Amino acid sequence: MAVRRQLELFFQEPQLGGVIRVDRAEPGTKSCRHGQQSAKPPEKPGERVPGSRSLRLEDCVLYQCRGCRSVLGDSLHLCAQEEKLRLLVCFKVTNDVVVEDKLMVCIEGDLNGCTYNMLYCRECKAGIGFRLYCSKPLAHLRGFFCLLKDNIICYLLKAKTTIEASTMTCPPVSLKEQVQKLKESLVLAHIRIERLIEKLEERNQQKLMSEKQIYKARLASGGTRKKLN
Repeated sequence: MAVRRQLELFFQEPQLGGVIRVDRAEPGTKSCRHGQQSAKPPEKPGERVPGSRSLRLEDCVLYQCRGCRSVLGDSLHLCAQEEKLRLLVCFKVTNDVVVEDKLMVCIEGDLNGCTYNMLYCRECKAGIGFRLYCSKPLAHLRGFFCLLKDNIICYLLKAKTTIEASTMTCPPVSLKEQVQKLKESLVLAHIRIERLIEKLEERNQQKLMSEKQIYKARLASGGTRKKLN
């Protein structure tokens, strides 16, 4: 029963590999960094998020509609930001975000030539952003949910305070170091596998030679016995 209970908890609880960390930079400004969650456990067990093994409240930020305070998304699903366009880009949002079916084409401004679907708040019907359908200069944002900073606010779960989304800045995140480490690990694993294959082939050859010698010895022993008879 204990094993079954542990398996149920394993499949029910989320396994999180990274978080968005929010740090205080200067009075009146906020900054958030995307990185791997700290391996050091929190000092107070009560600060852990219920249902999660290692996620801490200080790592969590909610994005809310400015008009009705509906929750639109969170920092765990933030993947980029665009300072020039004043956007927070998420790969997943809540059901309170409605994607308009019809496509819009922008003919001026920073989105000139872009085709997109408007995003609306389900509760107050306010425009909160867009999702790019086709865009050459902003192709890296295609398919993601782009929330306008001017139309949303941020709620810090640990501090229990609301701040302007425009005061939050997320430095660019690079996976170059992680990818390089992954490549090195794959190369090492490949070398080890090749060495193991070579050792296995050598052992097979030795075993085959040993079997041949044993077979020849038996044949020689059998021939000697016939001559003696």
